[in-house]
Amino acid sequence: MNVRVSRLYSQPVETLEVEIVERKGMGHPDSLCDHAAEAASVSLSKHYLEQFGEILHHNVDKALLIGGRANVKFGGGEILEPITFILAGRATTEATTKEGVKTIPAEKIAIKSIKEELSKCLRFLDVEKHTVIKAILRPGSTDLRHIFEEGKKEVPLSNDTSLGVGFAPLTETERIVLEGERYLNSKKTKEKLPEVGEDIKIMALREKEKITLTVAAAIIAPLTLDKDHYISVKQQVEAELADLASTYTNKEVEVKVNVGD
Repeated sequence: MNVRVSRLYSQPVETLEVEIVERKGMGHPDSLCDHAAEAASVSLSKHYLEQFGEILHHNVDKALLIGGRANVKFGGGEILEPITFILAGRATTEATTKEGVKTIPAEKIAIKSIKEELSKCLRFLDVEKHTVIKAILRPGSTDLRHIFEEGKKEVPLSNDTSLGVGFAPLTETERIVLEGERYLNSKKTKEKLPEVGEDIKIMALREKEKITLTVAAAIIAPLTLDKDHYISVKQQVEAELADLASTYTNKEVEVKVNVGD
């Protein structure tokens, strides 16, 4: 792997008139797909290591979350159709040992890990009742498996184009968005405001010296008794984020929660 670090000679983002930053929380569908795919890979890797002493070839990075349907009302609601989650990719499903060819239950391993991960990410999700989880994993193509095997000899080889880009430090706006989402999904906030769900997205727009935070936050219906209760929760979230933002910037900050109401 080649690593290069260089100075950025373009205009610093902090000095631009407009800056836009967005972050999706751990309960956002995109984040859930990332978490689930990662969990499946980790579980498969552990199984391969325990059973065969090495991580066998697998790519399980294709995830699709299809939203369900619910009848929601203040103080409760019901699930009409479950969430469907599909993981697709490649995985080694057979391996040759001294005892012969051994079958690997890759799909079962993946499904179990996805259920566990989704339960960690969403407090009120019953994965057995509220989700349908499918894993469709097939062995990799011969040429890609060959590249993977060759990489075991000396330097690990990639079977795809791979790159990573990073930057530092964060701007004030980036820091506010990052820490804001982390705060809303923290244990401390869930104890203080249990009505706030994990599906959170924060977008910040900085125009010169003013930052506007637009927040989409799921609110847990069974814990929210009426309209006044809902409005109170929104106002508390706005106040909490405004206070948090003031620790990172002296700029004017405006917070708007669930503006589509």
